[in-house]
Amino acid sequence: MSIYLLKSGVSIESAIKDDSGYKEVDVSASTISNLRVFLKPGSPKQPWWKTYLGLGVDLLQQSNSATAFVGIKKQTFALTFGSGQHLLREDSYVHDFGTRVVLNSVDPNKLKSADTLDPESSQRRRTQIPYDGDLALLSFTSDSSVLRSLTGKAKAEHNDLVRSVTGAACLRVTTPTEPGDLVVLLKRLHKLYKSKGFRKTFPDIAQIRPITDPSTIDPLNQQLAAAVFDVSAPIVLTVPDVLDYGDESYVQFSGRGVSEMFDDVYIKHYREYLEGKGITSETFAVDDLKHDELVLLNGSHEAMQRWSIFRSLVFEAQADEGYSYHFSDGAWFRVATGLLESLRDFLDPYWIEATLPEHQWASEAEYNAEVCLANGSVCLDQTNISPSGQTQVEPCDILRIGQEHVEFVHVKIGTSSSMLSHLFNQAANSVQLLRTSDEASKNLLKLVEERADAAAAEHVAKALETNSYTVSIAIVSHKRTPERKSANLPIFSRISLRRALVALKAMDVTTTVQLVPDATNRAGKQKPRKLRVRPAT
Repeated sequence: MSIYLLKSGVSIESAIKDDSGYKEVDVSASTISNLRVFLKPGSPKQPWWKTYLGLGVDLLQQSNSATAFVGIKKQTFALTFGSGQHLLREDSYVHDFGTRVVLNSVDPNKLKSADTLDPESSQRRRTQIPYDGDLALLSFTSDSSVLRSLTGKAKAEHNDLVRSVTGAACLRVTTPTEPGDLVVLLKRLHKLYKSKGFRKTFPDIAQIRPITDPSTIDPLNQQLAAAVFDVSAPIVLTVPDVLDYGDESYVQFSGRGVSEMFDDVYIKHYREYLEGKGITSETFAVDDLKHDELVLLNGSHEAMQRWSIFRSLVFEAQADEGYSYHFSDGAWFRVATGLLESLRDFLDPYWIEATLPEHQWASEAEYNAEVCLANGSVCLDQTNISPSGQTQVEPCDILRIGQEHVEFVHVKIGTSSSMLSHLFNQAANSVQLLRTSDEASKNLLKLVEERADAAAAEHVAKALETNSYTVSIAIVSHKRTPERKSANLPIFSRISLRRALVALKAMDVTTTVQLVPDATNRAGKQKPRKLRVRPAT
């Protein structure tokens, strides 16, 4: 059965959807005390495959659904059968009930399945193993994965209660409990829900939690909408996808008429677009964010992709005691303050003042080329050192060759989580490839000879042979707060950056991170009108 816990103060009547179609039925013959049951009979119908196969037999079938409410003192539990969960309003029940009961009752060495979410890429995975195991075997990474559901065998002391448990918003259990003992079962489950013992068994599992409760999300969404008009708010507008900045592209806004075109995504432009349409903070709401769109145009000014503004925002809401809220890719997450502090302590020592000039050009590719031309570096943007037949790996964007050092500089414009993750992975992957592949090293030296000279290639070859080179990660941004260091990045970017820096540290590579000022003129421009040709008469 599936078990939900109604929120404190929520009555059965207020938990039921108005248009649910369920009817309360008589329970006088039941042995379960304080029970109310709502039933929705299914409509008899033929399975679709009867017609598909051309069968002449009568195969009427139906699926019934029910929700049973059981009151125990101040708590009310909802037990759903069939599709009975559709009777409940989403804001009527506790959304972490199932997860917490499972974490407190499951044997950590007898797990079977885990559903996880990677907030940075929005990838959802289900990992199952054919034998009992721990979270490591289920590929759960505590610093980057969010646990959505967990299945396993209960601890020995709970065997009389449940055999196996699965937890998310609801709790799904297989249990030997008879109907007359249901109240005892629910009392013990509630005690497990209230326990904090899981923090010792799974100390890292609750560092990042998805927020699904509408009563929490709604006020956070209101903060998000208000932040659009607050120039001091920590809100960023990004393209929520990985883009090829080698291709010419523009962006514009739509939803209340199209805007001017821009070379890059900037929250200021969206704010000015709204103000130009007479929209103010008092008249602006979350639904407007979901309605308005960010449109990606190609070099011919044709629309290629579009996303809602809602999905394209990154925002850090006001912190609460012990945790703070972060919005990314259209979803809210609660992040433990301890994780934020550990990220700051690890990342900030890598931060240095910008050693690259401010960005003043139209594209990332042009910036890399101009910087190399100005200081005699080697531009390796959009090159490849991978061995034949393998996935392309760019060695870096700018190769700085000095008398005492060789520095691989990786550059990315903007602070979108997905784009920065690609940058950080590139920094670690290129070094790993150079350390493990002679062909990759030869490919790099050939590129240097072609773009510099044999002397430069010889200098690089010596650095590769002795592993005496450094890596620099350069993030080009409009943000004017370099003193905030890693706090300038979204939470999931900080997590992926730490992962990359750990990998580089393991290879004994000195690495620095810098925030490069973006001084590009981002003023919009009118989209060229298409020439209309009158038909001949």
